[in-house]
Amino acid sequence: MPTATTKPPSVPARVERLLLLPLFVLPVLWLAGYFFPPINHDVAAILDVSARWVHGERLYVEIIDENLPLTFVVHALPILTARVLPGGPTFWFTAWVVAGIFASFWACRRLIKLVPSADHALTEALLPPVLLFLFTVLPNEHFGQREHILFIASAPYLFASMARAEGVAPARGAAIAIGLVAGLAMAMKPHYLAIPAAVELYLLVRRGWRATLADPIPWAIGLVALAHLVSMYTVFREYGTFVMPLAVEAYAPIGDSGWREVLGSNVLGPTLVALAIFGLIAIVFTKALAARVLLVFGIGAACSAIAQAKGWPYHVLPALSAAILLAALTVSQTVDRYLPISRSLHRLPVAVISATLMVLLYFQAALYTPPFYKQRQFEDSIGGRLQHIIEQNAPNRTVLALSPGIYPLWPLINYIGGRMTMRFLTMWVLQGVYATCDDFPALYNPPDTMSDTEKMVFDMVSEDFAREQPDLLIVDRIAGIPRCQGKEFDYLEYFLQNRVFADAFENYEHLMDFDRYRIYRRKKKA
Repeated sequence: MPTATTKPPSVPARVERLLLLPLFVLPVLWLAGYFFPPINHDVAAILDVSARWVHGERLYVEIIDENLPLTFVVHALPILTARVLPGGPTFWFTAWVVAGIFASFWACRRLIKLVPSADHALTEALLPPVLLFLFTVLPNEHFGQREHILFIASAPYLFASMARAEGVAPARGAAIAIGLVAGLAMAMKPHYLAIPAAVELYLLVRRGWRATLADPIPWAIGLVALAHLVSMYTVFREYGTFVMPLAVEAYAPIGDSGWREVLGSNVLGPTLVALAIFGLIAIVFTKALAARVLLVFGIGAACSAIAQAKGWPYHVLPALSAAILLAALTVSQTVDRYLPISRSLHRLPVAVISATLMVLLYFQAALYTPPFYKQRQFEDSIGGRLQHIIEQNAPNRTVLALSPGIYPLWPLINYIGGRMTMRFLTMWVLQGVYATCDDFPALYNPPDTMSDTEKMVFDMVSEDFAREQPDLLIVDRIAGIPRCQGKEFDYLEYFLQNRVFADAFENYEHLMDFDRYRIYRRKKKA
């Protein structure tokens, strides 16, 4: 006996909105947490360098850092904002990143409508909240890292590339703006250029030379990268002629991982597997060219992480974001392709599926990294306690730290308005010089046998210490240098070989040992 056709359940519009509203409200509320200290330590260090530059110190001369000039140009924006508006640089940095998130999300919502294969109920509904999750929640403690900024700035480029692969191009003005913004982020590290290289190569094969040459997006990205390269030998010539060779010699050897170890690391390894699986499913079953572009973007981002050869988790953030976005695209495209639902009846399943998948993402993110755990424990953390020590014992807020690490000295220096009284933020050059321990070497190279690079640091740090006479000298007992002759590298013992440093050190007395640090205070004048 034939059965009557069951009418699909309907849902009032207000119920649908109640299901979908948290997917957009929660990330906005989440962003508020990033305004509480601490800001990411790498971000804080870059902001400190940018502030010293804006306030008159010569970049790559009076303050020496291995990062490219564009990094400090971009991070000078919150410094300049703080000079004319209430609020400090850390506040305005977070505010500018949040503004960038909203601008990028708005642009991506418009660009999604240009992608023909995304013109389906579930795809249109699911991709925006997933993208907002990737912008706001996934970064967590890495919020504001350059990889995070890269993904925010290049997301419109990603969606524009999806449309370009399917024969739809944004308006010329919009395309130039998309390319310039993406180019500014991608030029901050040369490794990032692996992303447009991969995407544009795929589009070249897909569309041919004529369409590629007429497309303003790759030209805009290339123009920014070329202008940045030229600036390294003109406006910032000290970088190209001095710091870049120094970084190749001393910064590249730092880190426990080579590219092979990075390739199989706990974060990148699974990300590559996920990209391969989702990519295969998407290509075979969804037939969407947009999925292929997203896969290529993820591969380029993974190549960028591998090329950096450090194994630091935030390097994988753009590739991980691409993998999650590809998973969402695969699910939505598969449902839309094989379980077609009329537009008039799609509201309930779309809302339920979107809400369920997003709850799963938030749940997994909370399990992987407890939300805002650093903000919640900042006062009792090593950074919070060291900040208290410096505030109590450094009236001028000046310190010189002989340490391989950025954290916890940054961001506490930013919060107390302090100043590192030497040209280098850390001992990264010495880490590179002493990266290996050859058979039976001296623990420290004698001054007369030091290389030009080592002698430069040996003298510069000593001269800065003697000239600036900081309130506190902080010596890290963990040098970040391999043991040699069964002994630990001691930064204080090393620099006391320098007569200038030794003479200046006579004016200091031991204050305390705190955690991994020995802290010396400048003696009070009688």
